[in-house]
Amino acid sequence: MDRPEAVFVYGTLKRGERNFAVAKEAGWLRSVEAYIEGFQLFHLPRQRRLGYSYPAVVPGEGRVWGEIQWFADLERALDLLDALEDEGREYLRKATLAYPLAEAPPCWVWVYVYPSRHRVQAASGRWLPAGVWREAEGVD
Repeated sequence: MDRPEAVFVYGTLKRGERNFAVAKEAGWLRSVEAYIEGFQLFHLPRQRRLGYSYPAVVPGEGRVWGEIQWFADLERALDLLDALEDEGREYLRKATLAYPLAEAPPCWVWVYVYPSRHRVQAASGRWLPAGVWREAEGVD
């Protein structure tokens, strides 16, 4: 496995979503639309702690759509993104392959994964079989 060179985002960090400003603060350079395979996407309803809804992925049969984001300094970016994602407690950062929609080869990326399907169920997660999440479409 090659070392991840970017981050795959599928929710609030995407361009046009609530936390994209955090990506910009982290040194965002560019994004391309992409997908990852071997994951299922869930919508988590508004959480009291945050006050807004957000998505989660867990390993499973499926495809999740989002974007690959590149940063000026990936290690610095990961410090900020790990804090946002509460890495190690709420999400776990895992390496996986992402497949750009543009004619480009797959690349290794970091993705934030929910620890378990049980935790998704405990948070009242709703499966999104199409593998696409947008905050504006969330129904809480």
